[in-house]
Amino acid sequence: MMPDDGSRRLPLRHFRVRPVSWKILLGACLIWICACGGGGGGGKRPKQVLLDTDFADAQLGAEAAEGLAAQMGLIDDPKLLAYVTAIGNRMVPFAPKRPFEYTFHIVDQAEPNAFALPGGYIYVSRGLLALANSEDELAGVIGHEITHAAERHTAGRQEFGRRLNPLSIGYMRAGQLAAYSRDQERDADRGGQILAARAGWNPMAMAQFLQDMNAMERNMMGMSRLPGFFDSHPPTPERAATAANRAQTIQWIPRAGIAPTHAAFLAKLEGIVIGHDPQEGIFEGERFLHRDMDFSLRFPDGWRPVNTRDAVGAMEPSGRAFVALRMVGPGDDPQAAARQFIEGELRQARGKVRREQPMVVGDYPAYRLAVEAGAVKSGAMITFLAYNGFVYRIDLVSRAGDLRKFEGRGRAVVRSFRPLTLEEKNAFEITRLHVVSAQEGETLQNLSTRTGNALPLGTTAVLNDLFINSQLKSGQLLKIGRAQPYKPASPPDQKVDRNPRPI
Repeated sequence: MMPDDGSRRLPLRHFRVRPVSWKILLGACLIWICACGGGGGGGKRPKQVLLDTDFADAQLGAEAAEGLAAQMGLIDDPKLLAYVTAIGNRMVPFAPKRPFEYTFHIVDQAEPNAFALPGGYIYVSRGLLALANSEDELAGVIGHEITHAAERHTAGRQEFGRRLNPLSIGYMRAGQLAAYSRDQERDADRGGQILAARAGWNPMAMAQFLQDMNAMERNMMGMSRLPGFFDSHPPTPERAATAANRAQTIQWIPRAGIAPTHAAFLAKLEGIVIGHDPQEGIFEGERFLHRDMDFSLRFPDGWRPVNTRDAVGAMEPSGRAFVALRMVGPGDDPQAAARQFIEGELRQARGKVRREQPMVVGDYPAYRLAVEAGAVKSGAMITFLAYNGFVYRIDLVSRAGDLRKFEGRGRAVVRSFRPLTLEEKNAFEITRLHVVSAQEGETLQNLSTRTGNALPLGTTAVLNDLFINSQLKSGQLLKIGRAQPYKPASPPDQKVDRNPRPI
């Protein structure tokens, strides 16, 4: 679902998180989680691996890829993944030889994005696939990421191994691994065009895609659940101009595409989700709503929200505190969950319980702890809450000396926890990409009205590499988005028997 540009009022407007707020919030979260043994690490810091060899690349890449898949989520579409893999595999023989095997993945991210981890782990987002307008464009992007892995750009950062934050886990670690210098980005642009050309794709397509990226940055869709891997890249207009000039000097012999026609390429994209997937929950202002788990809570006004598969939370504007909710697991005894936390994670972190008390939140049993983790000099008010067959945990975290300043807002977040109203349930929609044919002389506005396009005109234009006032030709194929009511995977009262997606 796209941000509203005024052309269409959406029932629930998604809050888009700026990448910088991710970095601040997740940095704080990871310090707390690692100190208290969360995130699957058992409280141990991951072993630091220096990228001295190709085999070290593979080792560290595998570790980061596992965390990314668990926390970010990958698209489960075998046919689409096979198509992306086939494009990548056609270019691999032209890349510098490495002992690791390349693997290709589609990450469940609304924003257009692509990145590579050491050891040949190549990712494109569903948002990037929606933006691409030809197989040539997609090949250039994948070739760019193959170049990063093949040239061992992560290892090329001489101080990387020494400076890698040992507290980072999961996709935060992946974000550090995928951030390159601007010179390396320029090198990967060049390498991607060359690989695509040698495999028979038009190298000029990379320049066109970068222009579309620049336009989409002004019409960003959905909510980011990943640090912005494009943050360190050279400015996109500069990259597009350089790529266009370079393409004129690259010799290439066209080969038939894996999707033989433009129509066949667009057919590969049919049905993918555009914008944010309601299955992960949505923000309406400061209030977060999760349809599958049937709950809502409100974060403090002005705090910067973030939504991951592991947690949903918000950061105080100055970065002095954050509050986050995550699922502990099936159960109906919040005090038992608190005891398990005290005996396990908190003891391992050498933390202390300052206060504890049973309580009720609305109609639901809860148990609150006030704790300190001395290793990082942090304080936390942790509330365990039983609801609908699961125990949830709401953490307010700050520096130990500052915790009392934010306790009121933390309590307000906990008190705001409630089931969704019927109106809120009915407002959830999911938008999927569909390919339609234009009629002679139609405008985007005419076509949108006729086909039920749910996307803003500006976004529709960017997705199709058009101007808003473009005159369309008969039979011209265009990508639109069609919204439909979102249906949860199963009724909330049946969720105890299934393994839910973490929130």
